[in-house]
Amino acid sequence: MNAVKRVISAIVAGGIIFAILYAGTRYEIPWIVAILILVVAYLAAVEYLQLMRRLEVPLAAPEFLIWIPVLIFGYVLFDGRYGDGILLLAIAYQVLRYLGSTPHRTGFLQAVAGVFGLLYIPWLLHFFYSIYIGSSAELPYLGATHTLIILLMVWGYDTGAYLIGSLFGRHQAFPRVSPKKTWEGIAGGFVFTLVGALVGATFSPVWREFAFWGGFPHVLASSFLVGWAVQLGDIFESKLKRAAEVKDSGTFLPGHGGTLDRIDGLLFALPVFFFYYYYVVPRIIAR
Repeated sequence: MNAVKRVISAIVAGGIIFAILYAGTRYEIPWIVAILILVVAYLAAVEYLQLMRRLEVPLAAPEFLIWIPVLIFGYVLFDGRYGDGILLLAIAYQVLRYLGSTPHRTGFLQAVAGVFGLLYIPWLLHFFYSIYIGSSAELPYLGATHTLIILLMVWGYDTGAYLIGSLFGRHQAFPRVSPKKTWEGIAGGFVFTLVGALVGATFSPVWREFAFWGGFPHVLASSFLVGWAVQLGDIFESKLKRAAEVKDSGTFLPGHGGTLDRIDGLLFALPVFFFYYYYVVPRIIAR
């Protein structure tokens, strides 16, 4: 029954995401993608606050959550030129908010948790929008292809790690944090990450030419880096849940847990993909 719920939830969530990406590109309404990011970020932020409360580091919910839409739209409106400035303002507010809290240890941990939460969720998620609009000035569809590829890479890693780990997993990779994670599963995750990248590349003539010809070494290298980023994001969130003594971050997606459970790997993978293909291999982005 749980497996059925997982499949149904994944299909529904994937369908909604693909529909939004298509509509944003087809009808030239990129703000709809920003709304998607905002909803995901807000749900994840609520779960983060609940985890902090279980860790006995309670944050003022309204004063934390209000920064989620402010930051997301700071990176969306006016070409995102004010995003970093708003981020610094949000960080300063979190520090000042708990400056006078006592005992001092609690106030310090609250300030750290507030700052980290803003970097962990809305700041990392804004790279999804940056990837999406990266080529909109010249080839509107290419940005949607970029986001599709990174999603397929992340989902590929999760799927490969789960399937191969379940079938052939023998050697635990992180027994104290996530006992079910195995080195065999991690290897399977890397293979499926590459498969996800190649499948996504078929949706764009530019990517097909790049991925299946001279750019294949870059696809291979980026798959390796993205795979490690996904694993790092996953194991970090597992550590967070272990500390909070919970199995899942929430119950938003039946069979999958909470929002953070579904985007933990994506959060770390987004900046890796962005910086690799926008700085290491800029020529495919600029075409």
